[in-house]
Amino acid sequence: MRERIQKLLAARGIGSRRQVEAWIKEERVTVNGKPARPGQPIDDRDDVRLDGRRLRLGRGADAPHRGIAYHRPAQEGVRSSSDASPSALEKLPKAGGHRWVPVSPLPPRDAGLELFVTDGALAAGLTKRGYAITIEYSVRVRGAFDEAAIKERLQEQSESAGLKGRVDEVAATGGEASNRWVQVTVTGLRPRDLREIFAGCGLEANRILRTRFGPISMDRVLARGRSRALTEGELRSLRELAEARPAGSRSTGR
Repeated sequence: MRERIQKLLAARGIGSRRQVEAWIKEERVTVNGKPARPGQPIDDRDDVRLDGRRLRLGRGADAPHRGIAYHRPAQEGVRSSSDASPSALEKLPKAGGHRWVPVSPLPPRDAGLELFVTDGALAAGLTKRGYAITIEYSVRVRGAFDEAAIKERLQEQSESAGLKGRVDEVAATGGEASNRWVQVTVTGLRPRDLREIFAGCGLEANRILRTRFGPISMDRVLARGRSRALTEGELRSLRELAEARPAGSRSTGR
């Protein structure tokens, strides 16, 4: 069965649909010797190449999809590093006929839990649902604050800044002098949003570590630069999260 090129390449874990669209726009993808077109129907029999290298669309097509939880150090690139050190993708185990696709990767300056899956459609679904996914961050904050009032202050600042996400929970977890650690649970907020919110409260978020993404938590024993395979149960939970309907939506089925 022929499918649109973005959908098929994403399903094979070659890249997200957005990445494939960018590659096509940059004329890096060819189909049977000609530049690919957005939405072009293809199947495993076509000669599809990226930067001149043929993509093995049939290889691993029926293999079960896999997932990885990785503890990425700050300043390490997900796809490529600014120096000679290996990127996160280069440190992962082989994907067995697929390719690893990052799920909502963190900015290089931040660190913590990174998720990679071989199912491009799953990665795209999770990215699309990002506004509704609960995420936990461990944040090092410079400045004094009232533990009893910090959650309300952060949420008020989030609303005044016009951000669409929300602050769900905040708990102080330790620290010394002017640097203190807080565990922040949010929905639909990114690290840069957190920095903006803390700054609006007169505080500096000088380090942000992601410790949970939806149902997946970063184990304490998972050292920096190390990875572990996601269980079938964790992958199933991610699929359910990616396919969840927005609140208030109704099925059109009869």
